[in-house]
Amino acid sequence: MAPSSSKGHGYLYQYTNCRILRGGKIVREDFWVRDGRIMNPEVLFFVEKVNADQRIDCDNLIIAPGLIDVQINGGYGFDFSTESQVEEGIQKVSHGILACGVTSFCPTVITSPPHVYKQVLPKIKKRNGSKEGAGVLGAHLEGPFIDLDKRGAHPEQLVRDYNNGFTDVLEVYGDLSNIAIVTLAPEKQNTPEVIEEFCKRGIVVSVGHSKANLIQGEAAVRCGARFITHLFNAMLP
Repeated sequence: MAPSSSKGHGYLYQYTNCRILRGGKIVREDFWVRDGRIMNPEVLFFVEKVNADQRIDCDNLIIAPGLIDVQINGGYGFDFSTESQVEEGIQKVSHGILACGVTSFCPTVITSPPHVYKQVLPKIKKRNGSKEGAGVLGAHLEGPFIDLDKRGAHPEQLVRDYNNGFTDVLEVYGDLSNIAIVTLAPEKQNTPEVIEEFCKRGIVVSVGHSKANLIQGEAAVRCGARFITHLFNAMLP
């Protein structure tokens, strides 16, 4: 009998009675995983000559990549833009969305006063997912550096500019270490400098809640913006 994979190779799972997507079709086929990597069964059978360490019957379910939700403002009775119960809310949401196939997400804070960001952001800790809940990729800050006319439900009196460049960003947000994405309107003055500074810190810049024209949008992309929030939702052509 072939040895188990764990003897020198790493723990090997074999998912049986499952369906997977291959070549644009759903097919019934066993699925092999070792140390988080999908394995070629032919190599396992004919080269390594090993058996699975653990076999899991999937009861005809589909195995597919987990979904990533980059904008969840709250859920299950919690709002991430409030100063209280943020950690409890993240735990509740991260556990609940697993049933929907979401394995990681960005808790999203809408346009808020500076003291709210400084209270909330330290509590949004990045973490890996597990059977207890989806992973937290970091906060998505949707505002306050957006266009007044495209603010949607964001409070008008809290919308801000960064006339002093990135200094204004730091004064509003405080510590940036837990931030994954920032949505801003690229037509604002000093946007190139602001986008470049975010990118230097590994923060994704998304354009949204904006009246930017094509030239301003392309300029934002050249500076490092690489995402769009609310694509096609009340946007200019």
